[in-house]
Amino acid sequence: MQRVAVLFLAACCAFAATPVAGSDPEPLFRVQRLTDRVFVFTELSPWESNHVVIDSAEGLVLVDPGHTALMGRLIRDAVARELGRDRFAYIIDTHGHWGHAWGNAAFPEAVVVGHEQAAETMRTDAANLERRAEFFRGQLGQTEARLGELDPDSEEAATARLERDHLDRIVRGLEETGFAVQLPRLTFSDRLRLDLGDLQLEMLFLGAGHSYSDIAVLIPEEKVLLMGCFFLKRGSLPYFGTRPNLEPDRWLAAFDGLLGEETAIDHVVLGQHSVWPRERLAAMRDYIARLWSEVRAIDAEGVGFETAMTRLPLPPELEFLRDSGASEEDLQQMHRFEATALWRQLKESAAAEVELAINSGGAAAGVALFEEMAARDDSDVSFDEAEFNLLGYRFLGLERIDDAIAVFQLNVNRFPDSWNVYDSLGEAYAAKGNSKRAIELYRRSVELNPDNTNGADAIERLQAQHPDAPAES
Repeated sequence: MQRVAVLFLAACCAFAATPVAGSDPEPLFRVQRLTDRVFVFTELSPWESNHVVIDSAEGLVLVDPGHTALMGRLIRDAVARELGRDRFAYIIDTHGHWGHAWGNAAFPEAVVVGHEQAAETMRTDAANLERRAEFFRGQLGQTEARLGELDPDSEEAATARLERDHLDRIVRGLEETGFAVQLPRLTFSDRLRLDLGDLQLEMLFLGAGHSYSDIAVLIPEEKVLLMGCFFLKRGSLPYFGTRPNLEPDRWLAAFDGLLGEETAIDHVVLGQHSVWPRERLAAMRDYIARLWSEVRAIDAEGVGFETAMTRLPLPPELEFLRDSGASEEDLQQMHRFEATALWRQLKESAAAEVELAINSGGAAAGVALFEEMAARDDSDVSFDEAEFNLLGYRFLGLERIDDAIAVFQLNVNRFPDSWNVYDSLGEAYAAKGNSKRAIELYRRSVELNPDNTNGADAIERLQAQHPDAPAES
């Protein structure tokens, strides 16, 4: 189960906010005017992606143009309604993930800017266009089926309609005749400054975090910093350690420069959901610095990770998340996730090695390597449940279902008391069409975690679709 909580109708920040309609009948964006020249168009969808428009003397600049040319055109329409014009001088990709950058294709008049690794990521990922379209068609079908079973006047149905419309836009965009991925034409490796006449845009590579191409965009004259998805919001929690290989020292050096006395920042715009005040970015910088220092010090003593976690209590820097409504359980989960991500940087990643083995020799080779590494019981090798789960979902997203099943099964074998590993393996078997096995796995997940409503819903849905599947004994 991919546990990504989203607040699809989050409370507006303390700025003027206006719903803006695209070509679809319902409003698609909430607009926040941060300054006289900086506007945030927030998508009213489960993703709540932020598309930032900068009105400069050189023309309009759009930061993160959305998932497809279709989405880019909807953004263009919304900007035209709000600002009275829609021609763009520059498009900036804060990272190379398709959901934020494939909208480049809607802006042929603009120069597209991004990190050199973003261009490479997009070039490689373009081969997945058809598979991605097929995957989201399946998601759309499941959402439409679920919607048909709900009370049309219920809050749950309203949520499902929002998701359905979002998935429909993605599918239409990916299947659009002539759609092709457009790469950044102006790339850089470390820093880039754009002179827009009355404004300067200062772009800085942050280092591997949410992606391998994360950049920050500073607009000094407006006191605005754009962070893309470096901090990936899941509910109120800002996760950062989502890649296998991270560069925390580089992050901290970048944040120290951005938060220095000579740099004035009033607003920090994330790639989804939120606009932070400067103080929240400073708190996250301090949290990362503290955690990275403590993790290295404890590891140097030669203790194991579980012992390390007993010596890594929640620090005071996270108080602002409590004020945002995060529960203690949520905070502990986030803290463990980030501590695990940083701990992995000091170890050899079993998941990364297994991925290489599967890609070169197939699932059997990956399983054999896993078993060999597990037998060695080397304290410098990390077997991380979340990392293997992410690997399984990467394979599932590429429709390499047998590879995904192999990885999820390894996770079940390694972490038999985790409800989430059974849920993920159940999802893979459902994708393969083996409803009987999927129901068995979902049932085990719900036994371990009765609050797993996703698993319970999946059992009900699969049994309705396949009446011959085994009922609960």
